[in-house]
Amino acid sequence: MSNPHVEIQFLTLAEAHAINGALLSTMEKFMTRITISSLRIIVKIAQELAIHAEELTPAQIVQWIERDALIRKEQGEDAAFLKWTSPHPDLDFEDTREDEVTPAKLSSHEKFLTRMVISAMQALGAIAKDYSIHLEDLTAEQVIAWVERDAKIKREQGIEAAFLSW
Repeated sequence: MSNPHVEIQFLTLAEAHAINGALLSTMEKFMTRITISSLRIIVKIAQELAIHAEELTPAQIVQWIERDALIRKEQGEDAAFLKWTSPHPDLDFEDTREDEVTPAKLSSHEKFLTRMVISAMQALGAIAKDYSIHLEDLTAEQVIAWVERDAKIKREQGIEAAFLSW
């Protein structure tokens, strides 16, 4: 049984309930959770670099996550921003992709997370643009509402939700 007093770092219980209640498919709900969680990481990186989140480059995201992973390894999980460890740290899978993440000094799990965050930038950029605000000013409620509207439009047109293509 989980402790109800434990803080949820990237998705609050209220946000999880809002996503569950949204008129979205299971996959759209899953992608919305990933998008909001990635937003929290992107905002943290942008704050530390003192730039607007939409100005972040994939290289900056990779470097920041590498630094956070090093902090976690050297100082412990409590010192790092990303508070997670693999339940099977020795279980690494082969990374055959060729992208800006491939050469990073990260575990396969950390590379997966990094790619997820980089991919979310595209969807979050579109959402922020639609609201005419900076990406770091987006709220979870705005993300959910945008995804719900986008999914409804795409369903009416008979095509997959656009944000799922990221």
